Amino acid sequence: MKIVFFDIDGTLINAQEGMMQPRHQTKQVLKNFQKQGNKIVIASARGAIPEGLKDIPFDGYVLCDGHYIIYNNEILVDEVLTTPEIQKQMEVYQKYQGRPMFYGHHGEWCDCLDDELVVKHRVMFQGTDQRPENVVERYEAQDVDAISCCVLFETVEQMWKAYHELENDMTIVAYDHGLIRMDVYHKGFKKGTACKYLYQKLGIDQKDTYAFGDGVNDMEMFELVGHGIAMGNAVDRLKNIAEFVTDYVDCAGIDKAFYKYFGKDLS
Repeated sequence: MKIVFFDIDGTLINAQEGMMQPRHQTKQVLKNFQKQGNKIVIASARGAIPEGLKDIPFDGYVLCDGHYIIYNNEILVDEVLTTPEIQKQMEVYQKYQGRPMFYGHHGEWCDCLDDELVVKHRVMFQGTDQRPENVVERYEAQDVDAISCCVLFETVEQMWKAYHELENDMTIVAYDHGLIRMDVYHKGFKKGTACKYLYQKLGIDQKDTYAFGDGVNDMEMFELVGHGIAMGNAVDRLKNIAEFVTDYVDCAGIDKAFYKYFGKDLS
């Protein structure tokens, strides 16, 4: 039995370019791979699955960079931020002009929905600049029931200052290029260690583990699986450690890598 982990954004979909779901052929390849007795698992910083992926019967989900893990409809890990952790974050972000967006299983909290950086984030990950509904805009730390926080900054310097004030108490994934931001969680797993936890729990040998990704938060995952496969649109840092670089997300990159590793009878 083999297991393949998939990042979402830039790997299965490309919201910025309007590609909100994988190609029909890609979906068929994944389903046929499962029929051979193998497993497919999402591994993403997202806390929920976008609509365009819901018709694919993934076996499991490593969400929030490993802080929310589901396998066969069973919740294995669910690490929610505590009120003191949220309070500390709010104080640090105010100090360094961060724009925080807190995400929970049953709500979102953001007091800067119309900020230019927040709008850019919506376009990048949701494919729209439309203002979302049902987001709590006035809140105190004790009101927030979140598993993650994505916080945006104008400068790399601001981000790293905030990072160093929080790094000892929380798990942080920092992005110092493009849209400058951090994903912040309760101290614990990162995406890579969470994937390792899951494949070991399932008794799958490392040599039978694969991962597809495109971003810096996929680097640890590539180091901990047997085979790391970077998308053609991946950042150079990830391509440099990948075992194989496939084509772009919107040029059948998943399909081509599956044919290379698992044979063309998956069509």
